[in-house]
Amino acid sequence: MFVFAVRFLTILPVPGRFEVLGDRCVARSAASFPLVGLLIGGCLWAGWGLSTRYLSTEVSCLLSVLLLTVITGGLHLDAIADTFDAIAARKTIAERLNIMKTPTVGPFGVAAIVFCIMLRYLLLKTPLAINASALVLCPVVGRSCCVYAMYAGKSSMKDGLGRLFIENTTPLIFLLSLLSAIAIMAAFDIRYPIILPVCYVFTHLCVMLFQKLLGGLNGDTLGALIELNELLFLLILNV
Repeated sequence: MFVFAVRFLTILPVPGRFEVLGDRCVARSAASFPLVGLLIGGCLWAGWGLSTRYLSTEVSCLLSVLLLTVITGGLHLDAIADTFDAIAARKTIAERLNIMKTPTVGPFGVAAIVFCIMLRYLLLKTPLAINASALVLCPVVGRSCCVYAMYAGKSSMKDGLGRLFIENTTPLIFLLSLLSAIAIMAAFDIRYPIILPVCYVFTHLCVMLFQKLLGGLNGDTLGALIELNELLFLLILNV
């Protein structure tokens, strides 16, 4: 299931074929989402260590943002754009969901992408955040919160891979995801797991907002929650 989660959340090449996996098997892979976050964070830290040998801190931070975008295929930024375009529209739920399906990006979506990239860059380049924990743990936190959202929310779609996760994430899957996230964070600093409840509260508020405006969650809102919680974690490190 970890291998499937890597393929689902990243563009990293992994072996295996998954066409015959059932709904519950797909959902079980969510338990390993924080581990995939650790893998992504490890790639970011390795890239950071290499780039800072030859380049300035500012350029290295920018390259870290670029590397994260490449590893995830840019899907979370696309999700941010679709989500903000939809919730900013004064439309019905059905019309908002149609906006999320269109291939074009509106002004709110563009603004959201620019804001997220700039904020991540600024938060990473501050002295408090330039360390292994910031680069390694922010993908862990983002994906842990994604699993919580899938457990706490309901699907707004009748099809799609996001629906399979949302409708089949059980308490056990969420608990395994939570425990792995806590273990990873505590390995860096015993105080870091305290940040998780803050991010979960933020995630729950977003889930409630999405259920009101969009009728529930989908793949785009889950991707947006990953991006937003990564930024929230970096912001907390700077407080």
